[in-house]
Amino acid sequence: MLQVYKADSGQNKFSFKKKALGLYVQFVPLVCALAVPFSAQVQAEEATREQLLQRIAQLEKQMARMDRLEQRLNELETTAVLSDPETYVSRVEVFVDEDGVEHAAEQPGTHSVVTYQRERVYRRQTINEKIDDALSGEAASRVQVGVDAAITMQYANQQDGSDGEADGEFYQLASTDLYFTAEIAKNTIFYADIVGLSGTTPGSEIGGLTDINGYTARLRENDNQLNDLSLREAWLMTALFDEQLALTVGRIDLTSFFDSNAVANDETSQFLSDALVNNPMLGLSENGAGMAGVYDPKNGVTLKLGYQQSDSTATNLSDSLFQMVEVGYQFNPFGTGVGNYRGWYRTNNNDDGGSLSAYGFSLDQKVSAGITLFGRYGEAETLSGDDDEFFSGGVQFSDGFGFNPSDVWGLGFANTVLGNDDEETLFEGYYTLSLAERLALSFHLTYVDEEPDGADDFSYLVPGFRLQASY
Repeated sequence: MLQVYKADSGQNKFSFKKKALGLYVQFVPLVCALAVPFSAQVQAEEATREQLLQRIAQLEKQMARMDRLEQRLNELETTAVLSDPETYVSRVEVFVDEDGVEHAAEQPGTHSVVTYQRERVYRRQTINEKIDDALSGEAASRVQVGVDAAITMQYANQQDGSDGEADGEFYQLASTDLYFTAEIAKNTIFYADIVGLSGTTPGSEIGGLTDINGYTARLRENDNQLNDLSLREAWLMTALFDEQLALTVGRIDLTSFFDSNAVANDETSQFLSDALVNNPMLGLSENGAGMAGVYDPKNGVTLKLGYQQSDSTATNLSDSLFQMVEVGYQFNPFGTGVGNYRGWYRTNNNDDGGSLSAYGFSLDQKVSAGITLFGRYGEAETLSGDDDEFFSGGVQFSDGFGFNPSDVWGLGFANTVLGNDDEETLFEGYYTLSLAERLALSFHLTYVDEEPDGADDFSYLVPGFRLQASY
């Protein structure tokens, strides 16, 4: 019985192990079956969480953008205004067929036609833009005023010849120009220059062929008019044909248009002697009624035509009438800088009813950034038969060739020979100190030698200074 019991016991044990193994085998798939859905659910929840985070980030960006837009909208509402309706003209190309029907695109049997359409639009402007437009419009419509004031002091020291009236004398001249400028229409301006002179200059007592002080040139008929207020210029100028043609009519000074020179054409900032400001062969003694036309096609070539009456005692326009023409060309012939080359021709009638002519040249050429050479030549007919002749030349230094970067100085000479054999030779040097943007002090030293026909020669050394203010 014991053996049976052991056998049965072993079989039971084996049967139990077999049943346990079967349960284990059945339990593992069940666990796996339960674990797989749980893992998938975890992964799905993780993906959903990532999507939620991305969506939140997108919403945050959208909210920030909305905040910025709201801020810009608030700024626009508080700082911008709706302008008045403005009319714009636009160029439109259409295509028209034989029946006159317009097409936006080219079709068979159509031809191109250019038309212009007007449309009225509203444009938002900031308040600052609106204020700037209003101020600029007001500035363009009102009269602009400028002032150019100068004081010159000169001393005449005779070098040789018989004693003259000017020897050892001081001369002071005060000059003030009031400029009035107004834009009365598009590309049309009105300009007036009222000048007041008070004082004396050495020219009247030296008795030279040209004025030692260019401030009085073409402003007086005699020396008694140095304490006077006069109208230098008053004219109307309009620009036509894309501003290539400028017409000026009124009381003019033809030397403002003809015989120009970049470094020897302004007694207020360059040479003081009139012989180094304009060519005496122009023959203009006074400003007067006239007209000037300047054609500038913006290709370096300029053409000028003009006429002017140069005698305040004339009874009609044909008396003492000067007619001028000039051709100029600007280019860089030597590769060192811009050069201006001009040639002019003029005619004027005389008391005998005849006509006298003259011609001349004016040039200025940069040889470096701060060095400019200049020269003039002129020849004029006279009633005596022998022509008057003139030539001048010199150099100007600027852009760092002085004590200060803005200082300017120059050297020049001029020689005038009249048909009656009177001759004048003049040398001048000046140095201009720039004290401020609109204030300058210049020192001048002039030597003039006069050789009148049938009289003793004489010469003077004339030092002086000029204080110039403009605003």
